[in-house]
Amino acid sequence: MAGVVIEAGTEADLAKYKARDILDVDVELPPLSAELLHLTKWIATYYMCAWGEALRAALPPGSSGGSARSRVRTVAMVDLSDEAPFELPRGARQQEIIEQMRVWKAAEETPVPQTQVLAECGGTAATLKRLAEMGYLHIETEELDRSREDLEELLRTVSRPDLHVRQQEAVDAISAQIASGAFKTFLLHGVTGSGKTEVYLQALEAARQEGKTGIVLVPEISLTPQTVRRFRARFGDEVAVLHSRMGDGERYDAWRGIGEGRFPIVIGPRSAILAPLKDPQLIIVDEEHESSYKQFDPAPRYHARDVAVIRAMKNGATCILGSATPSLESLSNARAGKYQLLEMPERVPIDGVPARLPDVRVVDLRNEASMRGTNNALSPSLLAAIEERAEKKEQAILLLNRRGFAPVMECTSCGWVPECPDCSVSMVYHRPLNHLRCHYCGITKPPPRTCPECQGTELAFLGSGTQRLEAELAERLPDVRVLRMDLDTTSQKGSHNAILEQFGRGEADVLLGTQMVAKGLDFERVTLVGIIRAEAGLQLPDIRAEERTFQLLTQVAGRAGRADLAGQVYLQCVQPGHPVIQFALRHDYAGFAKYALETRHALNYPPAGRLVSILFSGPDDDATRTRAEQFRTLIDNHLKDVDRLGPSPAFIHRVKNRYRHQIILKIPESVPASRVREGLRKAESAAGSLPSGLRMTIDVDPVGLS
Repeated sequence: MAGVVIEAGTEADLAKYKARDILDVDVELPPLSAELLHLTKWIATYYMCAWGEALRAALPPGSSGGSARSRVRTVAMVDLSDEAPFELPRGARQQEIIEQMRVWKAAEETPVPQTQVLAECGGTAATLKRLAEMGYLHIETEELDRSREDLEELLRTVSRPDLHVRQQEAVDAISAQIASGAFKTFLLHGVTGSGKTEVYLQALEAARQEGKTGIVLVPEISLTPQTVRRFRARFGDEVAVLHSRMGDGERYDAWRGIGEGRFPIVIGPRSAILAPLKDPQLIIVDEEHESSYKQFDPAPRYHARDVAVIRAMKNGATCILGSATPSLESLSNARAGKYQLLEMPERVPIDGVPARLPDVRVVDLRNEASMRGTNNALSPSLLAAIEERAEKKEQAILLLNRRGFAPVMECTSCGWVPECPDCSVSMVYHRPLNHLRCHYCGITKPPPRTCPECQGTELAFLGSGTQRLEAELAERLPDVRVLRMDLDTTSQKGSHNAILEQFGRGEADVLLGTQMVAKGLDFERVTLVGIIRAEAGLQLPDIRAEERTFQLLTQVAGRAGRADLAGQVYLQCVQPGHPVIQFALRHDYAGFAKYALETRHALNYPPAGRLVSILFSGPDDDATRTRAEQFRTLIDNHLKDVDRLGPSPAFIHRVKNRYRHQIILKIPESVPASRVREGLRKAESAAGSLPSGLRMTIDVDPVGLS
């Protein structure tokens, strides 16, 4: 078992525990700073998990056991010896190696990795060793930093674009705050295309000029390549990247380099907030509204945006929360004076005139007679717009937030639908692999040829996923080049970057995908955005369904017309009169926030109050429900001043053959979080150990009710 030393103990401590021998100490890893120890302790306390779980999240992969040296990769580097004889050796292979080494030496390209020498010249490691013994070569083993292996060429540049007035005001306010060395959080509310990233870059430049370090969080791995490229162009090899698609070795090396002070800037998704950066003085959370900043499983179930604010506070640092559609919680904090609001209501000017937000056209699918009785997802008007853009050498982005080929397979005779045997959800058909897949547990099986209920042979694929949309485009617009970006096409390392690079080079006319195409992408030739089922997210039974839908529509609409070409958005839906659709149509964030906050306050939901979700899961439905009901009684005894909902079956009642029952606590602002934690701890203690197979999960500040 691996452990983390958190403080020096005393002899008296040994009376409390049965001590075990320490087998090894990992001296290769930089020690966790006192700041990270305090931060992880806060995470464990606030999010009600074990301190060890929070500490594990702050450590690199592979640090839970084994020797540190086994995780370090070395490389043999070959150079010409300073005293190398001028005469060539007698062997032909040896002569070829020395001649090539002299070429590299003259070009100042030495030392050279041993693998490269052998690949270009042939021979073996023994050949090089013999040449070293003869005095021709010098061979030295160096530790390899795998986190730098896949980096594109660094394009450091000092050129900076001119800032428009609101950008300059934001940079000035943030730079002054950084110089003061005092804690403050800014909410940077800028419309899509207003230049928030340039504000981040210049704020980080101000921090680096004073020798300070910074963390930049992005919500999606798909955004990391574009973000990293822009920051590396400005800061070169000062930037380290941390994300889950990196190999364990790459992340381990990056973590060590950050801890040793070699990289003063860290960029990455959620987990990068726990990077071992010494004394971070600027923390940036881009697209702060995104739910992907919340960790669901395993513990700690922290929200990286909120941890960013706490880490900045503990370090006397500056924190920037940026978004075109700020979360209602952040907006309320700004209105309450906890954050300073900085607004950029206009796009970056083109030739001195602010670029226009794209025009939005609503396509009411109820009026599209030509689509009835078909599985077509694209209306004639959107189809024509795509073809027109392709002819003009412009590009389009299509959003359909549902992957697979068809969401539902149904028997047209009896209505049978294939369900996952382990989860209470229908399976989705994926055509390339010709299988049905559960998007909750991942199980797959071949589609049946006949209905298992009535033996009917008419099995229809209903609805559209990204695969079907891709097939429809290929059939109806065969000359249009299409790239698909969803979980199925981005499962391999580097696949996000490869797709975006290909689209950026103009090798495709259309980029279609799930919500990962909605955020942060900046392509100057994109003039059309199509949203296939705009109101789909409104059907989910979640208090944030409307907020998420408005944010998604606004964000993806903002991908169009970001340069000197005008943009247009086609918003396909069957509920054009829904308030969320109308607010999105007008780019009216203020109107939407007023509408949504009135509902939240009336129902005492965040940001008017706080939520805690307590989820019980187990293999037996009755036993799980009974345990949840017993715990509800204990909560009633220990928490008198909170509203309690449930237990009731979770929205997805069964996942991976485990039945789920949920209790929701609605906590008024007047009730301290410490009192809630104390009451829950007392209820846990009174409940005792859970029966075998049952699990209880406490999620503080959940962003989704499952």
